[in-house]
Amino acid sequence: MWIFAISPRSSDPRTAWSQIDTTIRLADRYGFTGVLAHTGNDALFDPWLVGQHALDSTPRLEPLVAVNPVYHHPFAVAQWIAALTHRYQRRVFLNFVTGTATPDRVALGDDLDHDRRYDRLREYAQIVLALVDGAAPLTVTGDFYQLRGARLRLPTPPGLRPVPFIAGQSPAAAQCSRAIEAVSVGMWRPQPPDRGESKGAYAGLIVRESDADAWRVARERYPADPDLAAAGAAALRYTDATWRHQAFAEAEEPNERPTWFWREPMRSMRADCPYLVGGVETLAPVLAAHQSAGFASLILDLAPHDDDFRWAERLLTRARELAGPPG
Repeated sequence: MWIFAISPRSSDPRTAWSQIDTTIRLADRYGFTGVLAHTGNDALFDPWLVGQHALDSTPRLEPLVAVNPVYHHPFAVAQWIAALTHRYQRRVFLNFVTGTATPDRVALGDDLDHDRRYDRLREYAQIVLALVDGAAPLTVTGDFYQLRGARLRLPTPPGLRPVPFIAGQSPAAAQCSRAIEAVSVGMWRPQPPDRGESKGAYAGLIVRESDADAWRVARERYPADPDLAAAGAAALRYTDATWRHQAFAEAEEPNERPTWFWREPMRSMRADCPYLVGGVETLAPVLAAHQSAGFASLILDLAPHDDDFRWAERLLTRARELAGPPG
């Protein structure tokens, strides 16, 4: 199973890069596969810069780079992949996304609706992967892109083909993921996982030796704030992301939820995902169940502190012990 940490989303230029660098070094120290580099109008650093830094500053990390069609032409993305894999002889993972806040899309002149953005993403990803895969010139006459004999001059090294991920939980996202044979990434759900297509799960993580210790850290980091919670609910009008609307709707349902599943940081806009909070022995069976169900990847939002990564590494080790050998 591939395990990625998430590069911090900081809005403070004075500390943002040091937090990204710390996360990269901790992910390498504690045996993670790589680090997810975000994209978006609010990203202070381009994800390809973050991805290259992960490759340049560690001996083994492989970055998961977020790619949104509104920011780069598919040929430019293919060039980045070829150059980085050639230079570092390591693979690049691609997290293909469509979303950003509605005002950000308006600012960029992107007026496609939700499902059409996934249609564009499918065409975009197919072009990127075809350019990386083939030495022959590529001609495409699509709904969104037209290429005439385009080809890369620097081939991707054998065995280092990028691994595509598709982020989203809507039917349009699932269809897009199947079309390019991608790992389908969704927010962590409180229900037990089902076996099925290649999947990835995205969640924040606060783990310590005991449940009490983990919840103490969680409440200190994200104290209750009714004003932020109200602002988070109001902000739903500015997004058509299925996962975010689904998460808010489920939070209002009376169904009993596991004690380790916490949505409040996300609902108050202090995080982009729900959190798993608990002791090692509480959370290890939860992660083991996902591994046994065939999940390909976990993407974990961790604070850039040694304690958080050290306990995460202990949790992942215990989860692997419970899951047993693959297959």
